[in-house]
Amino acid sequence: MAWGIQLSKLWIASAQPFPVDVKMLALEVTKQRFADPVGLVVPHGVNGIDGMLSRRVKKGDWCISYDEDVTVPGRINFTLAHELGHYLCHRQLQAEFRCGQGSMLDYYGEASRKMEKEANIFASYLLMPATDFRQQIDGKTITLELLGHVADRYQTSFTATALKWLEITSEAAMLVVARDEFVCWSYPSKLASSRRAYVAPGTPVPHSAIERVRAASNHARNEWCNVSAGEWHPSLDAEESVIVSDQFELMIFLVRFPAARVITHEEEPDADAFDAMMDTPRGFGWSK
Repeated sequence: MAWGIQLSKLWIASAQPFPVDVKMLALEVTKQRFADPVGLVVPHGVNGIDGMLSRRVKKGDWCISYDEDVTVPGRINFTLAHELGHYLCHRQLQAEFRCGQGSMLDYYGEASRKMEKEANIFASYLLMPATDFRQQIDGKTITLELLGHVADRYQTSFTATALKWLEITSEAAMLVVARDEFVCWSYPSKLASSRRAYVAPGTPVPHSAIERVRAASNHARNEWCNVSAGEWHPSLDAEESVIVSDQFELMIFLVRFPAARVITHEEEPDADAFDAMMDTPRGFGWSK
């Protein structure tokens, strides 16, 4: 997180526009700060491997490589930032990192190890600094279209952008990613988590949600649909919107709980330390 914040501040202070040029940043900053810099950023042409970080023994530096054939908007930019995160945080631990689509989608599974989560956190803070992100959404109604525009600004995928919103929002909301009508993972905002909004991996997607997806046009899927309590939460009504990714056979649900409210108790003191701990991010998916 600290590395991401530091480099994003450097980018903004240099009066550079968004999106962040990760390739330029990787080559220039590491050359100035480290004896073993990133010396090369190139396509690699290896199927199934979105990004790689590897040490070049003869030159004593590092190479970041990526799959240039990826067609999903934002994937390449996030891949480069992810591999730069491995360089800054993990290069002392191993000489090569290979990162594929599967490990990013398996949010809570074995593939999402500590280093992968940390690399995703770094990429999120570098590409989508919280102050600038808030400026893009303040005073506006959150819609999938708005989040799509924000994703275009940062050249990040919809999923990565939605997760960033969930991290900083005061709303009760949740992202649910499903394949073959079963949940792959879900991620609640802080308020939603306090109201126990969470869907475990392997849980069947509510049948009514599947029927709505099948019945709706592509445009209608992006609109908010009122959902009764018992579908996404045992006791809270919800608003649901969905993106269907035919390329990865995914359904990506964004679910909001308008009736959820922060519960406060006058006798309880402010808990700044607790809030800081709860704000610590737990990893970011990045494909659409």
